[in-house]
Amino acid sequence: MIKIYREVSSSLADRIEAEFHDIILGYDREIITPAEASQRFGSEHALPVITNNEKVVSGDSIPAYIEELRTFMPDWQAFQGDWCYVNDTGDVC
Repeated sequence: MIKIYREVSSSLADRIEAEFHDIILGYDREIITPAEASQRFGSEHALPVITNNEKVVSGDSIPAYIEELRTFMPDWQAFQGDWCYVNDTGDVC
């Protein structure tokens, strides 16, 4: 499960969550302090921090990770049901 760790007031975290909503991505949110983030993730990770299982992303790595999720989500959504679909090229399952 993807989780975002953030401070209560953070414009960057707000933008990340807006991106998650835009790509219809389920996630959990946890409000923590910078000191708690340093304890959990090490001093190399500043808030906001995104985790996905063992993966930990923060800082300059966040935009590339969000783009990776944006690319991945259409396939994830297309193949997570028991229904047939028609894709953009007219192919069916």
